Amino acid sequence: MRGKVERDWWLLLVAQGISTTGTQVTVVLIPAVAILAFGSGIGSATLLLVAEFLPAALLGPFAGVLIDRLRPRTVLVAMDLVRTAAPAVVALVVASGLRDIWVLYVLAAVLGVAGAVFDAAAEAAIPGLVAPDRLDRANATRSGLLNLVRVAGPGLGGLIIAVAASELALLVTAGTFFASAVVLVGATSATLLTRRSPAADGPSLADQLRDGVRYLRGDLVLRRAVLGTATMNLAGSGIGALFFVYAYQQLRLGPDEVGLTMSAFSLGAVLGATGSAWVTRRLTAGLACAVCAAVAAAALFLIPAAALGLAFPVLTVYQFVFGAAATAWAVILLTLRQRRTAPELLGRVGSLVGAVTVATVPLGAVLGTALAGAVGLTPAMLLLAVLAATTPAFYLSPRFRYADSR
Repeated sequence: MRGKVERDWWLLLVAQGISTTGTQVTVVLIPAVAILAFGSGIGSATLLLVAEFLPAALLGPFAGVLIDRLRPRTVLVAMDLVRTAAPAVVALVVASGLRDIWVLYVLAAVLGVAGAVFDAAAEAAIPGLVAPDRLDRANATRSGLLNLVRVAGPGLGGLIIAVAASELALLVTAGTFFASAVVLVGATSATLLTRRSPAADGPSLADQLRDGVRYLRGDLVLRRAVLGTATMNLAGSGIGALFFVYAYQQLRLGPDEVGLTMSAFSLGAVLGATGSAWVTRRLTAGLACAVCAAVAAAALFLIPAAALGLAFPVLTVYQFVFGAAATAWAVILLTLRQRRTAPELLGRVGSLVGAVTVATVPLGAVLGTALAGAVGLTPAMLLLAVLAATTPAFYLSPRFRYADSR
């Protein structure tokens, strides 16, 4: 039995690596189709982001109930098949000559929701697939692999767009999600084939969702983890909305230099994922969260500091340090949440956390844009960094610092 469980852990890891490749390809593919094939402008590109994130934030909590009610393998395969069908249908639409941008809005929304549900289901399944003392290492391995994929995915998407028509590129993307589904069909462990909570004849969807909310609110550690994540993500999203304008127009960096700084982030993220288990063992999970969040927040101050001189090396250091600290922090928080959440509530609690995280992206972008309009780019970056610096305060109570388990 243990052999099946370990085998399914690796199947899940491989499947998520494949599907993440497809997701990262779409990061480049969908805007490229909008601009190159549909002739859309900046406004449409912005609405594509809203279409991707907003439905996922609104529907995520309800999806969490279904994740707990249904067999995990069923949810994972279904989401992959949805993500297979959506780009394939759009490929047929594009081939027919239709060039209405709403088609891409629908595609972005479907992929955003299905991707969020898939990730939440995968995270909920992991504690049942690895031994408790290996959970931190399992999450670190998963994060490291997915960050490696995120390094190569956008480049692969650009290559596909460069050598293939939009329709073919969409079909290639659909194929990655189908391959992920095929891998998951081979999973046979009880963990992925057994429901965690009552099926449709049990408590209503609303009641089960309320159970998840009450559980999250009632656990001080989980509650503070969400608040800290929301604060950092709000500040980070605000900075992200301004970063490229700041780098190109104010710091006068070229696209090649900006691209290299982004590569530094990816390398840091891989290092952070790999080292997260080591940091946890040395400091305890709660204390490691506080330290990693503090380092990540401190790194953000390097962005406005880049305006003082040596912009390229300063931003490169920022990207590397922030990528390492923020990724390690995210992995540690995930492990902490998995260990503290009752197994039958993993889907709901994870989806609620994911919904809060996703919702802060557009809010942060609006906040950053408003601040830049009011005080200028560099002061806005500094104010957002100050906001991020409040994050470690959520983790400083003794109950959080030493909260490795429930």
